[in-house]
Amino acid sequence: MIKLRSLLIYLIVISLFSALHAQQKKPLTLKDIFGSNKLRAKVVENIQWLPDGSAFTYTKGNPKTGFEDIYKMDVKSGKVILLLEGASLMDNGKQVHMSHYEWTPNGKYLLIEGKETAIWRHSRQAPYYLYDVASKKVIALANHNPHLRNVKLSPDGRWVGFVRDHNIFVVNLSSDKEFQITHDGSDNILNGEFDWVYEEEFGLADAWRWSPDSKEIAFWRLDQTRVGVYHLVDDLAGQYNTVFNLKYPKVGTKNSIVKIGVATIPGGKTTWMDIGKNDDIYIPRIYWTNSSSELAMLRMNRPQNRLEMLLANTSTRKSKTIISDSDPDWIDIQDDIQFLKHKDEIIWTSEKSGYRHIYLYTYSGKLIRQLTSGNWEVSAVAGVSEENNCVYFYGKKDSPMQQNIYRVNLDGTGLERISIQPGWHDANFSPDMKYYIDFFSDVKTPTQTVLRNADGHLIRILEMDNIKALEDYHMVYPEFLTVTTSDGVKLNAYMIKPYNFDPNKKYPVLVYGYGGPGSQMVIDRWAGSRTLFHQYMTEKGYIVFCLDNRGTGGRGKAFKNLAFHDLGKWSVHDQIEGAKFLAALPYVDAKRIGFWGWSGGGYLTLMLMTKGAGYFKTGVAVAPVSDFKFYDTIWTERYMGTPADNANGFKDASVLTYADRLKGKLLIIHGSTDDNVHFQNTLAIADKFQEDLKQFDLMVYPNRNHRISGGNTQLHLFTKISDYFETNL
Repeated sequence: MIKLRSLLIYLIVISLFSALHAQQKKPLTLKDIFGSNKLRAKVVENIQWLPDGSAFTYTKGNPKTGFEDIYKMDVKSGKVILLLEGASLMDNGKQVHMSHYEWTPNGKYLLIEGKETAIWRHSRQAPYYLYDVASKKVIALANHNPHLRNVKLSPDGRWVGFVRDHNIFVVNLSSDKEFQITHDGSDNILNGEFDWVYEEEFGLADAWRWSPDSKEIAFWRLDQTRVGVYHLVDDLAGQYNTVFNLKYPKVGTKNSIVKIGVATIPGGKTTWMDIGKNDDIYIPRIYWTNSSSELAMLRMNRPQNRLEMLLANTSTRKSKTIISDSDPDWIDIQDDIQFLKHKDEIIWTSEKSGYRHIYLYTYSGKLIRQLTSGNWEVSAVAGVSEENNCVYFYGKKDSPMQQNIYRVNLDGTGLERISIQPGWHDANFSPDMKYYIDFFSDVKTPTQTVLRNADGHLIRILEMDNIKALEDYHMVYPEFLTVTTSDGVKLNAYMIKPYNFDPNKKYPVLVYGYGGPGSQMVIDRWAGSRTLFHQYMTEKGYIVFCLDNRGTGGRGKAFKNLAFHDLGKWSVHDQIEGAKFLAALPYVDAKRIGFWGWSGGGYLTLMLMTKGAGYFKTGVAVAPVSDFKFYDTIWTERYMGTPADNANGFKDASVLTYADRLKGKLLIIHGSTDDNVHFQNTLAIADKFQEDLKQFDLMVYPNRNHRISGGNTQLHLFTKISDYFETNL
């Protein structure tokens, strides 16, 4: 009896303690998420490996000075030293504000980027400095010019090159003498830098490469004279507005003319490589091989369904096609190509089997062997260790919703997974491929940073921050599930329920989606502020739901190709199937299902509120495309072709076609100077809604680009989104 009484007392105490602890939890606020840093994961930032792989450096903010300091960690011993105190980085008595840094190939200098100015998504310009690690001397490049781009030291450490005023320059470090390599740069002629559409859709900003022997430079030359101009208007410039002229090729219009040159150093004599007579092509990548006499170039046709690797002799300019790939719909450009250093062999990836896999070729184009196979995707090649005779890569062999790290021998044997925890892994490998820094997260775990051997074994933890402040809230996390459509297709999805979920109640549902070709939203990865925003909405009494429709990535090329020639067909169909699935659940209020998305997800929102009207009560479309005739050549034509060749597809995929069907409450949000998805898209659908007497709501963010950020912008934006759903859903 005494033991029973003691047990009851213990259980009561535990219950009271648990209840008290639960009461101490506080509601999450948007200011917590978007107006402070307390819920941001701590990661080791700006990691740069020393060229020999023996150590790496990283930055850490100094709370006393307000500057970033650079630390160096020895891999084997774990010893950490302060390499450079940011506040001590001075040039002629003036403080240098470091935006970025990297080691030069010889390991003697740090290339320091000063205060930067963003140009487009990837490109930046800034003053640059060389920091001599031994002498601690700071050398300003190009007389402190603040408009330098794509700055790189030569492999032999004798030269530094950069782009200024659309031309390429090099400086001899021993004499400090500057040499101009190209001379025809202008607003229309771009040497060593990309135009807007190449940068945005091929993901590159740096358009020149040092040869292995440092005697030549290979570079892109883009002539955008024939490209149409889109005008971005700054209405807050003063009493009168100002206009910025953006060279932006709309779908079906003319692109820049591309040439690939190889210039000698320091004379600048340029030889133009043979890339064929057709100037309506793309050269999305170039690579020096293991020889300074051979340059490899990827050539893609305008429809982007044929890709060829050209191998050019840099002296004779003659080239030949050695590897080619084709697809009935389109080919994606990846950064997977690797040229072995000690053999004339090439790592190549292709989706020709139905899934992206790794292949090994000779320089003559002969297939040696396929290294990976199966009904799963290789996401990307991370690198090659010739010493250990293997390739490291990211893949989805274990789950299409996860990204793990694997390796396979160059003879095709020994495939193994080296990442330990299931979830999402990104790695920063050492130059010798002996170590890697693993950035791991899953839907419940903010990013953690650890140092591992190349076989995946832990060396030491670098940052294991679980965001302690999350303990103050009633955190809930996605539950993965499968939705089977009416025609039998299984789609990946997740659901987030309120912490006090009651299956006997009826809940409104907020659906989030993107739906574009090759994209994935349903993945086992920490999503930062989006995770927290959805957490916030669950605390407001909503269930959050997300579904990857047909046409999205991770499940092979045939599944992805379903998006071809009509981007709205399966995305709308399957999101409606998701809505029907939700409506059938006993704890869902079928009359209170809403949808929101950004960019492609904004487009999907508009389509669901018009073409798919009736299934979603409320929608919020952020920075949406309304008609793909307004979008760029590379992205749009890859998936849709051109309006001339696919008129019916463009009509079927246009929100304007269905504007008269609008039903429910709709909010459109757009930045007025969005260089990516132009504000023109929102004005076009607004005009059509007004013509059809359809009411909608609009929020414009002046002079904000596609990210709609800066200052209090994100806090204002997500307050607007949440308020809109609380009022109308």
